Amino acid sequence: MAYYETAKRDLAAAYDIFGQGSIGPAPRFYHRVAKMIPDGIDVDNLILAFQIALKDAERAGEDTFGFMPLIPQYIESCAPKEFAHEFRIKFNEIILGLSQEELPDEDYGCNEVEKDVIDISNKDRNAVLAALYNASTPFGINGFVEYNPMSWSEEMAKMYFEHYGKPNSEGGISFKYILGRPVNVYFIDNLVYVAAYNADNEQGLAQRAIATCPNVFDNDFRK
Repeated sequence: MAYYETAKRDLAAAYDIFGQGSIGPAPRFYHRVAKMIPDGIDVDNLILAFQIALKDAERAGEDTFGFMPLIPQYIESCAPKEFAHEFRIKFNEIILGLSQEELPDEDYGCNEVEKDVIDISNKDRNAVLAALYNASTPFGINGFVEYNPMSWSEEMAKMYFEHYGKPNSEGGISFKYILGRPVNVYFIDNLVYVAAYNADNEQGLAQRAIATCPNVFDNDFRK
């Protein structure tokens, strides 16, 4: 199990993750968690600390719904990668009640031509969109309101492309939120841009999801 050596210090120094520049409810909440934990902690015990802090906030009549789904993102911003990944999976399952499976073990490779720009000319774009959708989890209040737990097949992704994937003047297709999940990606030619997707979910998640898609084409970008 992953271990977080500087959890107390980092949580006590929590910044405003909404970028408002003021001390709001989110930083105060993180300060409260920091008082409950030792200098170092494992994932399970940090999850427990958040559970207790959320219950305390609920009893005090505080509204944590606005930032609670963002907690895994905050942890990712300051914790080691392995810890942040394990925390995200368990937080979503235990606290948010989201059933989130680990990515399949298959690794067909991911052709990253530059940072967060993936060449998918040898993959089916429908499979790529389905994989990105399935790997993502709800974000923010609206995300939970619109969330649909059903996984997507390639056929579902193909239908979504046909109904909502309208090319812009340059021929590119962009998505932002799909049924509450942040799938903030941009498809153009044989490329998909995933920086925003990784920022909303987890760094490197798009690359790992795309790598689970089989290589089925040589130089044909399937429509």
